[in-house]
Amino acid sequence: MATLRSLLLIASALGVLVNLSACTVPKSSEKPPSTPPASTVQLDTTVRRPSKVRLDFREQKPGTEAQLQVEQQIRQELLEKQAELKQSSNQTTISTKRISEEIAANETALKRSDAAIASLFEKTVLTEKNLAEAYAETTSNSNTSSIGLKFDADGSKKFTALTKKLAGTGRTIGIFLNERLVSFPTVASEFAQTGITGGTAVIAGKFNAQEAKRLAAQLRGD
Repeated sequence: MATLRSLLLIASALGVLVNLSACTVPKSSEKPPSTPPASTVQLDTTVRRPSKVRLDFREQKPGTEAQLQVEQQIRQELLEKQAELKQSSNQTTISTKRISEEIAANETALKRSDAAIASLFEKTVLTEKNLAEAYAETTSNSNTSSIGLKFDADGSKKFTALTKKLAGTGRTIGIFLNERLVSFPTVASEFAQTGITGGTAVIAGKFNAQEAKRLAAQLRGD
C-alpha cells in the first residue's frame, strides 16, 4: 500500500495541488461539530376567501300558483316549530338528546320543503355574479330592513327581460338565497311592454338591520 508521502510525491510530480484540510477525517473519538438547525417560521399560506351567498332570480312555472301557497304554508309551520324546539332546548326539564333529535328531524323536513318550493321555479341565469352592488336599507314604516341590489349591464338586461315576461301573469320572481326562497314578488301588468328598467331590485325579506348588512356584505364578497 502506498504511503501518504509517496502519494504526495506523485501528486507533486503531476503538478496537482492537494488540499489536505479537505481530506481530513476526524478521529473515531471525535464527533463532527453539530450545526444548530436554522430557526424556521411556519407561514400560513392558505388563501382565505370571504364566504358568499348564492343568489338566484327564478321564474315561477305556469300553473303552480296554488301549490306555492300550500308549500309556503308548510314551510312557515316548520319554521315556527323549529323556533319552538330551539327554545325548548334551553329548558333543563326536557331531555336534551330528544330535543336535538327533533330539531335535526325538523331541519331535514325544512330541506325537503325548500326543495319542493324550488321545484316550482325555473332556473335562470341571473345570479349574484351579475351584481354590481348590494347594500342594506331600512324599509319605510317598518322595523325590518331590506337589501338593495344593483345589477351590472348584462344583469340589467336579464332582469328587464324576466320582469317583462312575468308582468301581469300573477306568477312571481323567486329570489333564492342559498337555495332557499326568501322573497317572491309579482310584477305589475304596467311593465308588460318594457319590463322593469334601471337595473335595480330589492330583496324585501324579514331581515333585521344586522342580518341585512351581513347578507349585503356577503353578496358583495366583502
